[in-house]
Amino acid sequence: MRQSLSSNTSSLIFIFPSLFFAIAITACGSRQLEYKLVEGRDGAVTIPLKEINDGDVHFYTYKNKGTNINFFIRMDGKGSLHAHFDACFTCFKYKKGYKVEGTEIVCRECNTKFLLKEERWANKGGCVPIDISSEIIGANLVINIDKILKGEHFFK
Repeated sequence: MRQSLSSNTSSLIFIFPSLFFAIAITACGSRQLEYKLVEGRDGAVTIPLKEINDGDVHFYTYKNKGTNINFFIRMDGKGSLHAHFDACFTCFKYKKGYKVEGTEIVCRECNTKFLLKEERWANKGGCVPIDISSEIIGANLVINIDKILKGEHFFK
């Protein structure tokens, strides 16, 4: 009887840390990043230029049925605004997105860096922020919601 009890105890010693690790990984993996929330109206998300025309990178979240679809707006070295999903074709599965470090935007997963001043970014081993087409209408940057929803699978 003693032998089976100690064998059960030693099994539990290995099971509990493994179970805890699995729960921790699952909990961390399911957390969605969330930035400044934007809502659509008349089929589009509208962001005032005065909010984004300052040379900084601005991150946003559009919510669709419980999924956070994240994107950012940046200004290149020539003063043009660009919209990108906060994801790339390679690292999107890790749900980490990008961060700004000085004059670069950096993938939080693979640490690939892109100069913010560049007009177009070269694909570096599969990692490059995915473009979202947008246009300037009046005093606003406008992104059609259909364009945002096309990238939803990167955030599920």
